[in-house]
Amino acid sequence: MSVPGWARAGRLLWRLGGFVVVWLVAQLLFESFAGPLWGGVSALVGEPVPMYPVSMLIGALAGTLVVFRQAEPQSWTQLGFAEGSWHWRRLTVGALLGTALIGGTALLLWLGGWLRFERVAPPVFMQDTWWGTALRLLVVLGPAALWEELAFRGTLYSAFREAFQESAGDTASATVAQNGANVAARLVTSVLFGLVHLTNPGAGVRTTALVMLAGWGLALVRERAGVPAAFTAHLAWNWIMAAVLHLPVSGLPFATPGYRATVHGPDWLTGGSWGPEGGLAAAFVLGGAVLWASRPRRTSHDLQTSHA
Repeated sequence: MSVPGWARAGRLLWRLGGFVVVWLVAQLLFESFAGPLWGGVSALVGEPVPMYPVSMLIGALAGTLVVFRQAEPQSWTQLGFAEGSWHWRRLTVGALLGTALIGGTALLLWLGGWLRFERVAPPVFMQDTWWGTALRLLVVLGPAALWEELAFRGTLYSAFREAFQESAGDTASATVAQNGANVAARLVTSVLFGLVHLTNPGAGVRTTALVMLAGWGLALVRERAGVPAAFTAHLAWNWIMAAVLHLPVSGLPFATPGYRATVHGPDWLTGGSWGPEGGLAAAFVLGGAVLWASRPRRTSHDLQTSHA
């Protein structure tokens, strides 16, 4: 017996609402208890250490465990964490992919004369070391990338894909329903991913569209290699921008010990203060990668037919 549309919609709303409520409660509780500890850590390292990436990760994980693993049980495979998804090969492929894409974007800007490097005087970075800054950025950007991937490419993607697949299953074959559900889940979660970044400094229509494109690409990585690979791709992209190129990440500036990259040219091309991920160069690189990943893949049957 098929489930009525109103029942499917109600179940999806209950899941999403429960996920958000548990997330917020867990995050607030964690921040209340961990606040003094974080103050001590900040005093120890001599500068403020942001707690929000970790508290957001705690909230997203709690929402996933309570709603999608207990109240509305789904397997880890459905959530994008299939057996073997944490294997070092998949994680490495994800990291190399993220590095190649942001590296290609920076290279394109550099070859065009729109990206240059300049030295930074010691007073600007207060005698900080490159390695110390790179490590702190990894501690900040790692949890941030993980909660975003867990929430958008993991839990939310799974919820929307199941809802769309159940809806399409009434009138379509299993394969058509699954493919359509994947596309729909990619679209919805990518739009939500872009809208969340509207709160970042300098966000606008162009930058939001580019974040949505990145979300679509990360969803493709999730489908092929799992959420962990999407996480390492996401982290590598952000960390290379912040720690290696010393560029803003989604409008957020970070420390630039010793040198920094600067962009010269129209914002629509270079991304301006948002960072290179907000310009046409990134759109060209990301768009090309997405088109390549979305191309029809030939099966063994296709190869046998072509050689017949």
